[in-house]
Amino acid sequence: MLNFKKEKSMKKFNQELLKLYKSKWNSLSEKLEEIKTSDSPTKPTNPLLIRVENEEKYFNSDFRVMIFGQETNDWGNDFQNNIENTLSIYDDFFNSNYCFKYGGQFWNGISRFLKTLEDQNPNKSIEFVWNNVVKIGKSGGKGMPPSYIYQIEQENFSILKNEVEILEPNIILFMSGPNYDSILKNQFNNPDFEKIENYSQRQISKIQLENIDFTFRTYHPNYLWRNGINDYFTEIIKNIK
Repeated sequence: MLNFKKEKSMKKFNQELLKLYKSKWNSLSEKLEEIKTSDSPTKPTNPLLIRVENEEKYFNSDFRVMIFGQETNDWGNDFQNNIENTLSIYDDFFNSNYCFKYGGQFWNGISRFLKTLEDQNPNKSIEFVWNNVVKIGKSGGKGMPPSYIYQIEQENFSILKNEVEILEPNIILFMSGPNYDSILKNQFNNPDFEKIENYSQRQISKIQLENIDFTFRTYHPNYLWRNGINDYFTEIIKNIK
């Protein structure tokens, strides 16, 4: 059963996130600036930094949902070395709801999942935050960044577990696909991946994460839209009980 009990006082999510980002920033920015000014063919974009739009509403929601994609398709072009400017990119794209106008299979997939969750739980309030398994992508490009960029993230900005601990979601959905499972295992101390009934472990895995009620990993919506997205989401939500 989901635990809806709240703490006595509201947590300052954004303050704690900012403290986390600042604690990692000097070492991260130094390495990214080296790549930015080098002859490397692919430059790093800005890291995906999260800011909760309405902390009170998020805190008081019945379902706090964190949905992960793979990596950003660019994120403000070349690395800017400015935390506040980078947070504003998240605000302008996600907290403004522009992301749903931006559309595409990923955001349409998120809309479909949240609508299905809402339909199955009409008396529960739902708030969600967006995150990515890979925090630093390619400047001006799509897909997994080259190893020389991702290695910098691994060594200086492995913070997914920290972000989850701060934001305390009770439902996490990784729509990253099985090819990113090695990253999840590295970031979350090698958790167990379990198949659920009627689906293979590659299709849907239930992941055991500490202090999280329900965590699932399924395919990216690019795949799901071609292969029964409604069935996948219905099965996942059926296991949230």
